[in-house]
Amino acid sequence: MTITLRIVEPPDSLPDWYPPLDPEHPVDYRLRYVELDMLIEAMILLGVVAEEPADGSELLAMDRFGEAGNQFDPDECVRISRSMRRFMQEEVPSEFFATLQERWNDTQAELRQAVEARGELVVSGFESFPHDGKSLRNALLHWGAFTAIAADNGGLEVVE
Repeated sequence: MTITLRIVEPPDSLPDWYPPLDPEHPVDYRLRYVELDMLIEAMILLGVVAEEPADGSELLAMDRFGEAGNQFDPDECVRISRSMRRFMQEEVPSEFFATLQERWNDTQAELRQAVEARGELVVSGFESFPHDGKSLRNALLHWGAFTAIAADNGGLEVVE
């Protein structure tokens, strides 16, 4: 299962400093469920996303990321982007890294159990946490850069 977040008002071109995930679809940020789940956990840890929606809360509800048609306005994209900027000056703290690794592994186990419960054979698509500290930092900064670009271009929309 994948989710695609798309820039609402696609710019004519992206900044030279931003390498899109998919050059053929540069305004899309396509993530597998487990990747999105990891980013959501990172945003929870950074105080941008709430696990449970609350009336009047400044935090974004985590379930908004997984439902097609949901949008994130430019101000929400700015908040996401700013939360990721901390990794420009600092490494990913070991506790933060361990929490994301645990979330990844738990999500993988849940997906594996769901597939097996349906009587399907699990042969691929389930892997251990694919990041070390540096690659995780880069992934978080890349997500922050994408949301900064989206903030300048009408925000984000969940398209699938």
